[in-house]
This record gives sequence, C-alpha cells and structure tokens, in this order.
Amino acid sequence: MLNAQAAEYKKPEFTLALTITGVGVDIRLNDISIEFDMFGGHSTMTYDVNPSVIAGVNELQVITYPFFGKTREEGQTKKYHEEAEVKATLYANEQGDSSNKKILTQIHLNPGLSLEKAVSDSVQIEGLGDVRLDDKGQSLTYPAITFNQQVVATRKSLPVQNNYPRWAWQDGQIIEDTPENYDSLLAVYREIYDAYAAKDRQKLIALHDHAADEFTTAYYLDGGRAAGHALMETGEMIDDIDSKLSDFITRKTKLDIYANGRMARIVNAAQYHPFVFLHKTMNIVHTMKFGFYKNQQGEWIMIR
Repeated sequence: MLNAQAAEYKKPEFTLALTITGVGVDIRLNDISIEFDMFGGHSTMTYDVNPSVIAGVNELQVITYPFFGKTREEGQTKKYHEEAEVKATLYANEQGDSSNKKILTQIHLNPGLSLEKAVSDSVQIEGLGDVRLDDKGQSLTYPAITFNQQVVATRKSLPVQNNYPRWAWQDGQIIEDTPENYDSLLAVYREIYDAYAAKDRQKLIALHDHAADEFTTAYYLDGGRAAGHALMETGEMIDDIDSKLSDFITRKTKLDIYANGRMARIVNAAQYHPFVFLHKTMNIVHTMKFGFYKNQQGEWIMIR
C-alpha cells in the first residue's frame, strides 16, 4: 500500500532503508545526516530514525558526489561510476509490526545518468510529488577537503500524524556559523572530554540527560531517563580497558550546522568530533556522535 500516511499509530516506528553502490553520499532526513560515506563501496543498511522524524511533512535528501579512492590522498574521482546508485526509502509501521510497513517517501537515484533519467526508477506514491533534482548544488567543504557535490535528489514525505512528539531542537535558536559559536560549542566538547578523562560517570550522565530524555520519548522506553541512558550506554567507554582517550582535537575541524539551522556539531572531514577513543592494539577508532541545539537562553544542549 503506497498511498498510506503515518496516521493513527499508537507507537509509530520509522525506519530508513538504504542501498548504496559506487558513490559517495550524505543522506539526510530533515537536513539531519543519517549516513555519510566518502569512499563509495556497496552497502545495504536500515536505520531507526524516530528522533529525526517530525510531525507533519518530512524531507528526504540524497546528496551524491563521485567517490574517493581507497585513501583520501588519492582524491575524488572525476565522474560517477557507471553503476552508481542510491535507493533510500522511509517507512512507517506500528512498533513491533515491521511486516506491515508503509512507504512515506522514496528516492531511487542513478547519478551517472542524465537528469531526465536519474530518478526515473523512483516509486510513484499517490498524493506525493516527484523527486526534485539539482546538479549545481554547493560543494560540501571542510578545512582539509571538499566534496564536489554533483547531484542532489530531494523529496517530501506523506504527512506524519500531528500527535507525534515535538522535539526540543525544533524550538531552538537558528544557529549562525560564527567564530563565537564554534568556540562556545568547543568548550562544551571540552567539558565532555574532561569528564571522560576524569572517569566522572555522574558528570557524563548529567551532560547526556537531555539526549537520554529524547531517546526515551522517541523509542517509547519504559523506565524514564534511566532507560534512555541505558540505550545510549552513557559513559560505557570509561570501562573499556582496551581503548584509550585520544588527545583533544581542534585542527581541521569546523562548526557543522544542520537540521535547517536548528542543530550543530563540531567535526572534521571524516565526521569525527574533537575526541575519539583509540583501540590500544587494533587500528580501530571509536567515535560517539554528539549533536546540540541552542535553546532560547543561548545554552548549548546535547540532544543526540
């Protein structure tokens, strides 16, 4: 059933199913990055996206660019691979009933084809407009690297029921890309870093409280805020004896503003925030995702 909207669910559950082949991508829901990959292999994955869905109409966006070589030093390829392809589908279902999924929106993009044919395989959905294409979008630029953004596909969704939760970040300030905002948010990252360095579990829990509240609401968890912390595994890296905290990183990072100006983070081109954990013997980097909004009092609040 393709003409269904997410209406009258008791506990709606939203998933974003992705198949990506031979192309670099930044796939966004309501301008919140769900999947970012610069190297362009082949992957199929499904994300739970309840915290990124909003009541009413949502927007799915597939940003593509010719992928990089096996290393960043090889640089970006000059054109799309002939088999470059992205399928992105936003589903809704009642929690616990994944066999009865309904499509809210879908994009099937072949960026190597002409614009007339690039999205011709996208599913037609009654009551929903066509995919909007742009091959002149602004490049994704970081201090040390630029992703030449070639083809962008955007599509609205069928509406989500109006009683779906309204998130705190939706009522936050519009964030501007200024040195002052970078510095003040970096200070918040430093506070989190120092709490990890001191193994101060209680401080970490307090810093993650608002994010725990959001996840508790988004996933209908019993047990309140504590359940949200359990889902997030707040402070788990304190107990990981095989990993060590990296030095605090500021070089080649930038203030990344997203969610249509309502959220921000500090990351580098690999999407690492200012600190990561490094495995002591294996070449593995463990990075946690942080996202913040700025409330009407001008405070940075962790929400992811």
